Amino acid sequence: MSKKWVITLSILFGVVAVILISMWTLFGLSAVSVEYSTTTKNLSVSDSEIVEVGKFRKHACVFFEGKKSSVQRIMDYAKEDPNFAYIKVLNIETVFPNKFVIHIAEREELFAVEYNSKFLITDRDLRVLRMAETYSSTSENAILLSGLTVQNENVVIGDFLNVKESGVTNLYSAFIKNNRSYVEQVGKFKSVEASNYQDEKTNKIYTQLRFETFAGRKFVVKNIDFALSAKLQKLFAVEAQLFGMKINGLGQIVDTNNEVVYVVKLPTGQYVKFDSDKYEESEKIALTYELLSTCHIEVDNLTLTDYVSRTEKDIYYSIVEE
Repeated sequence: MSKKWVITLSILFGVVAVILISMWTLFGLSAVSVEYSTTTKNLSVSDSEIVEVGKFRKHACVFFEGKKSSVQRIMDYAKEDPNFAYIKVLNIETVFPNKFVIHIAEREELFAVEYNSKFLITDRDLRVLRMAETYSSTSENAILLSGLTVQNENVVIGDFLNVKESGVTNLYSAFIKNNRSYVEQVGKFKSVEASNYQDEKTNKIYTQLRFETFAGRKFVVKNIDFALSAKLQKLFAVEAQLFGMKINGLGQIVDTNNEVVYVVKLPTGQYVKFDSDKYEESEKIALTYELLSTCHIEVDNLTLTDYVSRTEKDIYYSIVEE
């Protein structure tokens, strides 16, 4: 081997050695800290406990240290310490050259799920944060959620509920898309009841949600697995329209022209707007808030055959007697 090659290889080995040494010196993990993206209400775990549970290897190269395994350990530790159930690790940031920052949010109590004579207090993802023997829904705590088919064998704190009505997990994001914050959601809805029904035309089974507000208003959203955000948008628009109308001296609801709004009750229990070309004069009923209090607003999409694509334009509402 020529002298030139010996010098070249020596330089190459030297560079490799410097890189390898730097991996465990300059880029060796020296510190792990915790930052919170939200305020903490129920979380009572110290930063040092979170870091300890993550089992980060000090002096390990930050390029090769497995962040996913640390996230999983923090999430799984709720089985050992229930307080960890409230932790949601958003990500672990690498701060060069040799530090990690764990970004954390507190999981918010959104639902109180009825389950085997108990109540499972969960977040938006249906992660069980705590359990309660009794529960009373208020405008400042979790929404009472019933009717779910929980498929977990043994539910413990920290578990994510596996439910047949999986569309429920999209409810929070659908509310957010309609500019309804977490505070507005728990402040408005007293209870939500999930149930399954069979469509008369397709014979398929769909999931529907029945909402009750603290104001006593009742809503039903059918087939929640299709265009849920758009259906909630329709629901909120109809609610604002119906309950924002004025009344005359007789307590009858009037439109913007101060004309009484008349409806007709169908055999199905639905109320539709009076049309003199379709219905007899004797069938019309003046719409009142007293009448609305005995009904619920129902939002659905037109049932189409499988080979016709549904669109969000198919969404409609109706007023249905309880």
